[in-house]
Amino acid sequence: MTLSNSLKLGAMVLALAMVAGQGDAQEAVPAAAPTRAQAPQALTTHVIKEGKVYWVEGGGGNSGIVIGDKGVVVIDAKTTPEAGAQLVAEVAKLTPKPITDVIITHSDGDHVNGLAGFPDGLKIIAHKNNKMEQMAVYQFAAVEVGGGKCIPPANRLPNTIIFKDLVSTTINGERFVFHHFGPAHTNGDLIIELPAYKVAFVGDIITTSVLIHPEKNGTFEGWFANAKALLSLNIDSYVGGHARGLDTKDSLRKQVADNMAVRGKVDALVDTGKSLIEVKAAMGDPAKDASGCRGIPYLSLPNVEFGERTDRNSELK
Repeated sequence: MTLSNSLKLGAMVLALAMVAGQGDAQEAVPAAAPTRAQAPQALTTHVIKEGKVYWVEGGGGNSGIVIGDKGVVVIDAKTTPEAGAQLVAEVAKLTPKPITDVIITHSDGDHVNGLAGFPDGLKIIAHKNNKMEQMAVYQFAAVEVGGGKCIPPANRLPNTIIFKDLVSTTINGERFVFHHFGPAHTNGDLIIELPAYKVAFVGDIITTSVLIHPEKNGTFEGWFANAKALLSLNIDSYVGGHARGLDTKDSLRKQVADNMAVRGKVDALVDTGKSLIEVKAAMGDPAKDASGCRGIPYLSLPNVEFGERTDRNSELK
């Protein structure tokens, strides 16, 4: 991502926040996050391979734990410093080995902000676009009610960067294959494949329902490309960012088919000149999309596809 694209991304973040009524164009310097007592959230650790690989739900996005010969690799870090510290404690229940690396699947706060609860001196691995997205949040994030900003921890930005679309390496004696299949949920999505265990941690490309972040250059079209690429991997199961269990190729194929049906219906409505309000009504969507951190709307899939189809139809040729 070039500097101009980074600034464009930040401007989109600011604009969306202001549309939702949460933005403040005069605020340019991140304020300190407010101190709020956080009640402990229950974490549940599931076994993928006893003594080696686990996934942990609760406290934010699902996380992974990979126990190597000399240390531990954690995948995604939960939402808050408190939840991040709880995840560190979960690791300690499984092994006395130290956490050496944390891999971040994408830049959303529920996968990143828990890093503040981790020890210092870690390798934090992420795709280059993930780091750029986090840095843009620092420049353009709007002030939250009560003070502070919804921003990632300043001293926990990625420090080990994935630039290529495919990187295979060994960490603590375990083989990791990193895939970037292009924008989908965000522009910095990173797939972590563990070939020895035939499992992949896929972040929010697989969730209980697909969510696209256009403000981070995510696209529904890119989601389909990512899903196709995931189906081509020589693995048996996927750990999604908010899935309630392991997904398989069959369950992913079903999600693809369901989303293709949504896409087809929306495209047909757009091509007959229906407005966004009409499309959302026809698809059974609420009139107003839910909002997340910084007041940025969580656009429904029909809303996202309406924008993408409209843009494709208005392409300059």
